[in-house]
Amino acid sequence: MMNNSTSDSVCPICNGKGFVITWQKDERGNLTEYARRCQCQDKAEQLKLKGTSGIPAEYEKCTVRSFDISLYKDAETAKKIKHAAGEYINHFQQFREQGKGLYFYSRAKGSGKTRLACSLGNAVIATNTMRVSYIKTIELLSMIKDTYNKKDAEITEKEVLDSIKKAPFLIVDDIGTEKTSEWVNSIFLEILDYRISHLLVTIFTSNVPQSDLKLDERIVDRIIKMSIEIHFPEENIRRKKANTECSELLKILGI
Repeated sequence: MMNNSTSDSVCPICNGKGFVITWQKDERGNLTEYARRCQCQDKAEQLKLKGTSGIPAEYEKCTVRSFDISLYKDAETAKKIKHAAGEYINHFQQFREQGKGLYFYSRAKGSGKTRLACSLGNAVIATNTMRVSYIKTIELLSMIKDTYNKKDAEITEKEVLDSIKKAPFLIVDDIGTEKTSEWVNSIFLEILDYRISHLLVTIFTSNVPQSDLKLDERIVDRIIKMSIEIHFPEENIRRKKANTECSELLKILGI
């Protein structure tokens, strides 16, 4: 087995082989040799999965643990949400078996929904070495339209849809912001039908509660079935964080 690590250094555990040898005694005291995958292979695979997840660069290193509840005026609600996200990861296999995801919503923009959703994606990669896909709904629809407009498109509509609907762990960001139409409904219905029938986990973020989504009733019913609704505080913490960061940088500039 070859070492797939992107690092130039050789793994000190397996010496670059990608596996380690262990010995076990049977009931008679005879030793049997076993080869097991080295942990460096999992780390290399996780780096690869992170690179192909589509998670925005600003959230690549975000974790549930580092979710800062002190930024919120309603710190108690933020604390409960952070705890719920941690418990979701701790009991992920149970949620995965039922195909249950989460639906983060808040009418306030910049409330931390996307940040925490991506943190869950990072956690799933780290703990389950699972493929994660992140997509904004508007970007998804644009990608599909691009396949219609280009005769020699590098990727087909089917390939775009397959990459999304078959993702083991999918983050659908900003659902509800798209302009609805029969075509939009048909796209979402195809994706969600596949995912719900295969018990694939989906995390949604939105600016509206599930009941206020302006999508086909069949789509809303599937979203309600697939996810647990969690209401974020109605606060723009992105702006507050940006102001803090700028203040610190202004000190460096001497302004």
